[in-house]
Amino acid sequence: MDLLATGRIRGTFGVEGFVKVESFSGEYEHFLGFDRVFLSIPQEKLREQKYKDGWFEIEEVNLRKADALIKFKGIDSPEAAKSLTGSELFIPRDKAAPLEEGEVYVHDLCNCDLVCEGTLVGKITSVAEGGGGYLLEIAGKTSEAAAESSFYVPFNKEFIGKIDLKAKTVELMHRWILE
Repeated sequence: MDLLATGRIRGTFGVEGFVKVESFSGEYEHFLGFDRVFLSIPQEKLREQKYKDGWFEIEEVNLRKADALIKFKGIDSPEAAKSLTGSELFIPRDKAAPLEEGEVYVHDLCNCDLVCEGTLVGKITSVAEGGGGYLLEIAGKTSEAAAESSFYVPFNKEFIGKIDLKAKTVELMHRWILE
């Protein structure tokens, strides 16, 4: 099953075990169609609880302006809900929010090669949220003489050009950002 990260649990709400979920796409309506999700529970929290396989049934979803409140079956207290904070929600790709022309799912950028002027710069290892938008974490070299390291590139039109998900490549428009 092809799973797609769709949001992250940011905290708890109330006394009944609800969690606050931030959508990666900014869309929240599609959460109403979920009956269960897969949670990537942080390893240190996984040891604290007895979660079997990561799949959680959804009892209730309430949409708000900047998040969704979700109640999972078996999570009935603020303490149990708190143990899920930081987890990412994964859903089957066919249940994800539909894409507009030119949009991509952020998760699909991972493991793509970052290239500049036909030269491999590195591999996108993850996508992080920054104050002004997403940042692509790259494992590679900032220059020919540099050692292999991790660095970030802003994911915006000024720095990122063509994205070819079939070829698994993302174009870096300006090499100077690496200096």
